[in-house]
Amino acid sequence: MTRFFYVVFIIALIVFGLILGSLNQQVAEFNYIIAKTELRVVDIAALFLVSGFLLGLSLSMAFILKAKTKGWFAKYSDKT
Repeated sequence: MTRFFYVVFIIALIVFGLILGSLNQQVAEFNYIIAKTELRVVDIAALFLVSGFLLGLSLSMAFILKAKTKGWFAKYSDKT
C-alpha cells in the first residue's frame, strides 16, 4: 500500500510540474558550443533533466556491469 501512495505522489508531482510548465512560456536564449537557439525555459529545464537522468543511468549501469563482470572473472579464474 505504501508503494501505491509513493507512485501516486510521484505522478501528482509530475502533473503539477507539467501544469506549472505550461503556464510559463518565457523564452530564453540557449547558447551551446557551435550555435545558439531560443527555447522556452521549461524546455531547457526538461532538456537538462533528461540528460542528467540519462548520464546518471549510464554511469550507474557501467559500475553495476563492472562489478558483475569482476565477479564472473573471479569465479572462472579460481577454477583454472
